Amino acid sequence: MVAVPVAWAVLLVFHPTGEGDEFYPVVRDQVTAWLIVHVGTLVFGPLLAGVVYLLLRGVEGVAALLSRIALAVFALFYTAWEVLIGLGTGILVDQVNGLPEAERATGAELVEDFAGSSLIRAFELIGGFAWLIAVVAAGVALFRRVDAASSVAVIVLLLISAVPIVWHVPPFGPVGLGLFLIALLLILRGRSSPPAPAPARRPGPA
Repeated sequence: MVAVPVAWAVLLVFHPTGEGDEFYPVVRDQVTAWLIVHVGTLVFGPLLAGVVYLLLRGVEGVAALLSRIALAVFALFYTAWEVLIGLGTGILVDQVNGLPEAERATGAELVEDFAGSSLIRAFELIGGFAWLIAVVAAGVALFRRVDAASSVAVIVLLLISAVPIVWHVPPFGPVGLGLFLIALLLILRGRSSPPAPAPARRPGPA
């Protein structure tokens, strides 16, 4: 459970970045790195959802049920978004790189139109909101599994980490996963701590 966020955070350090909102200038000279990172993200995204699902093992209630449903929605839509924005954009940029110099400007515009399509944006928003709901609901469901101070910290950490994780571009992705890891360790520590002894009962009157 700990290895998944750590490994994903390390992978995201190698995510190609650049200035501006255009994809082609960023991916153009780093197609291989772009594809490797996004293939890994296709694996780690659902695995991170699996980590939250395992945390909810044996936990019942409305919040736990809501979290499980949201995790399924996240895994479906976030994976679809990654296939399109990650693999789709990388493959398209590679094809544009193979065009004659005079045609690359038109190809670059095609890349931006594809990456900015309403369908891809919809998958991103649905997946992102689903992850936010999933982790916050999981924190609420697990509220009584750790001590009171840690319970509040867990919910706050999960809430703050949600958006950077979904966005995943460094430094946001690794930082978000670091916050998620801290929340995870607090939960696991609460589970491993022995329960507090019940107060001794005073003998009643004879």
